Amino acid sequence: MALWAGLGQAATVAQLVGVDAGGLISLITQAALTARQNKKACEQLSRRVHMIADLLPHLQEPELMRRPEFQRPLAGLGDTLREAHDLVMVCQRKSRFYRFFMSGRLADKFRDIQTSTSQSHPIHVLEGVARFTLAEIAAASNSYAFFTKVGKGTSGTVYRGRLRDGRDVAIKRISKTAQDREMVLRTELAVVPHPRHSHFVRLLGWCAEEDERLLVTEYMSNGSLHDHLHGRKPPSSPVTASWKTRVEVLLGASRAIKHLHRSFVPSVIHCNIKSSNILLNASWTPRLSDLGFSVRHETGEGEHHYQYQLQVVGKGGYIDPEYCRTGRLTPATDVYSFGVVMLEVLTGRPPVITTRGEEEQGEVQTDLVHFALPLIEAGELDKVLDGRPEPRPTPMQIEALQWVANTAVVCLHRQSILRPRISEVVANLETALRLATG
Repeated sequence: MALWAGLGQAATVAQLVGVDAGGLISLITQAALTARQNKKACEQLSRRVHMIADLLPHLQEPELMRRPEFQRPLAGLGDTLREAHDLVMVCQRKSRFYRFFMSGRLADKFRDIQTSTSQSHPIHVLEGVARFTLAEIAAASNSYAFFTKVGKGTSGTVYRGRLRDGRDVAIKRISKTAQDREMVLRTELAVVPHPRHSHFVRLLGWCAEEDERLLVTEYMSNGSLHDHLHGRKPPSSPVTASWKTRVEVLLGASRAIKHLHRSFVPSVIHCNIKSSNILLNASWTPRLSDLGFSVRHETGEGEHHYQYQLQVVGKGGYIDPEYCRTGRLTPATDVYSFGVVMLEVLTGRPPVITTRGEEEQGEVQTDLVHFALPLIEAGELDKVLDGRPEPRPTPMQIEALQWVANTAVVCLHRQSILRPRISEVVANLETALRLATG
């Protein structure tokens, strides 16, 4: 307490930390990329300290720095970062004998540092975002009863609940087996401040109590785009039956991605764009969800400046092939994934198509991109269009769908530098919607 008093009522982050936190975090990240041993642990540690780097700019407000819950963890951050850097540097050593004798001790040290980084990461509580107790969450979800379960995602299971004030909510219970579930929770709360934007699912609250980590969001009563395209919703749904509604959903989702890429400094890369993360509210307005794996994009030369990302979460069929080859992450990574979503909307097919091959082959899997792109590029869009929307598309609607298809083609270019910016995608989809409406 004496330290804080000596620094004044509104101590700065630099004063509390006592070191150049940004510089140390950058060194840790670079060292993790070249670690010769304990590479996975180094990468996980790098992700944790990167979360701290993303949060620090939000802690410059004097009002925040007067609060003990922010001062306490930051006061020990300098020592934690120094220890983390020393530990990652040890992992650069090549000696087999050194690795043999030190492996157990290093594993213990990594566990200690992981704990320290969590304790040094104050949760940035957003205005209007409540902290719920575990008892409140259990009451809202009937103790996670089976009948309240509405879905399972990359990092956990989602339940429908009702708060005491009568609001219907979705409760995401982050899996205890999810890799670094603490990172998922804290990213949703801190790394990416939830945008007050009409095309994002609104975060209402959170809970971190005992061994549970939970997020509470508004409930999207019409499910996900994936549900409507791939059979879990009735054929009478507007998304299944109407080309105009499908283009509206794409446009709304693209505007959400544009908001992440263009309205934050530094910009935000979602890293997990897919049709199951595009949700639909009661009025069929699309809302982008699952910001738990988003990252800040380092500033650089334009939209296609890249950074190394140690892990991007996603499913087969959505992941940028350039990222798979190089480990480089740019906003164009999201653009590629969204190109796959556009193909899903056009074809009604999932990102990975499973067909039955010859008897000895069994089931054969093909990426939607490899199936649809050659036909679209050959001018045979009609051969891939979903046949469910009725009536058959008018000439104006065909032109609109061609705009969508042509945009998808350029989004799916294997070289990220040749893909359009998301703002160009939005403009093309606005044109497509005008045509589909006419």
